[in-house]
Amino acid sequence: MTGLVNMLTWKTDDSYCKFGCETMLKQLDVFEDQIDGVIKSNDIEYVHKMRVASRRIRAALPLFKSCFPKKAFRKWRREIKKVTRLLASARDLDVQIAFVEQYMESLKSATEETGIDLLLRHHKDQRKSVQSSVVKDLEKLMATCVLMDIRSFCVQTIRQQDNVTLDRNKVLEKAHEYISSRLDDFLTLEEYVYLEKEALKHHEMRICAKKLRYTMEHFAPLYPNKLIGEIERIKAFQDVLGEMHECDIWIDYVPRFTEEAKAKIQPEKNEKVEPALLNFLNFIRQKRNENYRQFLQLWNETKMEAFFDQIRRKTSFRLGIAEEKISAALANPDIKIAVISDVHANLHALERVIEEAEKRGIDIFVNAGDSIGFGPYPNEVIELLCEKNTLSVVGNYDLEVIEGEFKDKDVKNHALKLTRRELSNSCKEYLQSLPRELRFEVAGKKLLVTHGSPASIDEHIYHDTPVESLETLSEAAKADVIIVGHSHEQLWRQVNGASFVNPGSVGRPGDGNPRAAFAVLQFDPFKVEMIRLDYDVKGAADSLRKKSFPESFAQMLLQGVPLGTIIEKDASRESTLLENRKSTAKVCREFARGRWGDSEHFSQVSMLALEFFDGLGKVHKLGEQERCWLEYAAILHDVGLSKGKGAHHKESAKLILNDTKLPFSSEERRIVASIARYHRKGLPKKKHDNLKTLDRPTVNKIRILAGLLRVADSLDYMHQSNVKALSFKVGAKKIIAEIECEEESMLEEQAFNKKKDLLEGVFEKKLVLSWKKKPNV
Repeated sequence: MTGLVNMLTWKTDDSYCKFGCETMLKQLDVFEDQIDGVIKSNDIEYVHKMRVASRRIRAALPLFKSCFPKKAFRKWRREIKKVTRLLASARDLDVQIAFVEQYMESLKSATEETGIDLLLRHHKDQRKSVQSSVVKDLEKLMATCVLMDIRSFCVQTIRQQDNVTLDRNKVLEKAHEYISSRLDDFLTLEEYVYLEKEALKHHEMRICAKKLRYTMEHFAPLYPNKLIGEIERIKAFQDVLGEMHECDIWIDYVPRFTEEAKAKIQPEKNEKVEPALLNFLNFIRQKRNENYRQFLQLWNETKMEAFFDQIRRKTSFRLGIAEEKISAALANPDIKIAVISDVHANLHALERVIEEAEKRGIDIFVNAGDSIGFGPYPNEVIELLCEKNTLSVVGNYDLEVIEGEFKDKDVKNHALKLTRRELSNSCKEYLQSLPRELRFEVAGKKLLVTHGSPASIDEHIYHDTPVESLETLSEAAKADVIIVGHSHEQLWRQVNGASFVNPGSVGRPGDGNPRAAFAVLQFDPFKVEMIRLDYDVKGAADSLRKKSFPESFAQMLLQGVPLGTIIEKDASRESTLLENRKSTAKVCREFARGRWGDSEHFSQVSMLALEFFDGLGKVHKLGEQERCWLEYAAILHDVGLSKGKGAHHKESAKLILNDTKLPFSSEERRIVASIARYHRKGLPKKKHDNLKTLDRPTVNKIRILAGLLRVADSLDYMHQSNVKALSFKVGAKKIIAEIECEEESMLEEQAFNKKKDLLEGVFEKKLVLSWKKKPNV
């Protein structure tokens, strides 16, 4: 380690080099952990892990080249490269041996096994020969003290910079530069993607993918979601191109090996060996073709999604708070600030607000907290706020998600648990880093940003908050403009020269208006503009369902009221369900007529469904509540036809879920929608979004009621109300449905036999139709 102190004078940017040295130490730890395992050679995975670790070190060294002494850098890179190449030979042989052994297991002919066994023994002999070189060169590496030198240099660099605060912008700027450069290298080979025979270019593309992946992995800790999705996609390219390259190696090698084998073995043995190796070669060529098709599919999907642009966007150094730009903007008296609050992980609403704000020429976004909680996209919302250089404070729900205990089993805590489970570590760290208040100055006005009030993160400020309270708060705030959130209520109140501004809630409005809310501030002269925007609230509600949130959360967004209000409404509706059956059925009929005019059909299906329900009561043992659900679903089952015939059962379910005119409680709404959904096509599965949060007894009821609706719908297949009455004979193994009709219908019997599957499954009895012509009067 002589001269190590002098080495430290080579550093350039302290913040970047500190980050680089921390990155190098992590890779060294992984590398050194594998050494004993590689030398003992008890498990081939040690070779694989060390090879990957050496590649990561090789990929990291150029990224932080400016931090290292030139001579030391060249030596370190040279020695690590030797290890990578040596381990590559060992690892390639391990992979090839495993591949051949797997191929042999698929062989049925002992003759073929003999030929392939010759290839296998040859590779195993090579692997034994390489092992001694691996051990020898690893011992040489240890003797050079290269690993120790790198470690010592990095440790001392970090110690010297103990007091240096990481400048994320500087590191992010370099990260973006390197990632973009590696991505450019990968994309320059795009012209060879559709040229199947360009094996060398495909291999070059694989190397570029590998370098891009490792570069992103080194800088990943800087980003809110650690680039997990981006890294996984590039790894998928690396893997499929790697499979193609392995095939190319075999395609080149097997003919040469065959000729060498023929020269060494007896002619009679050659009659077995050569055909076996030819079959193996054909298998490899077929596999190469399959891998190439997979590569094309992956490429086309990636291009369609504009995925490579997404990498550039997500790794932009502007993801961090660009302090210089913000300072310059704040110094401009003509600045326009978009004030947002209470996004609550509603990405749909936030994207719409940002789109509108940028159209209005907004310079800066200020966020009064509660970025997450109660919504489906916590990580994506935080990433977008970072991307827009948003000045944010922490909110009470932000803190509850990252610090709360969630002892109670109510729906609120259930939602917070879901958010905590979803939240990435980097986003959690970001929220923990946010202050409880921000202060800055614009055009001579002092601004304070906090979540609840200047006195407490949990205090609400409303339109009817007493003036005396606001006077006390303004005196304590010592600010001209006090930006708050928390109450989800838009307001601009002026007290003693101070302005209290609440932009309302972006993602959880609570005033009965589901539109997203924000505000725009201008300062010369001072002006506050309150804005409400339509956004895809139904899409946001569907996202909640997909993430297993209770239906009450979706209704909260659709109705634009607090969760507590939804819970109270649900309790009231559930307690009066049977009393309001007729009025609810009337609303359903009006709704159905407004969406699809065939009232005769839904009336007939409703009548038949209820006759099935009443006639089979001893089998299903359900009550009046379930009968109501079936009636509503039967009336509404075809409303999705207003969106088109294809998948109209799913559209019916969506309309029932999302239209707030239907007077259902949250759970009842999801149940009725589910019964309607399964009146045709696929059967209920617990993984379906509409069933995820329902308990097993409720799902079982849905299966029974949907089964009844399916057969009822089938008996009006022609929409001619042919069936006039139903009666039933229930046996131990069979249920006979006796149909009184105008005339027998082969089409309706076929439909019945097709759609009785669900009911037969839940009843464990065979269903049989018996036609009985209506007597003439």
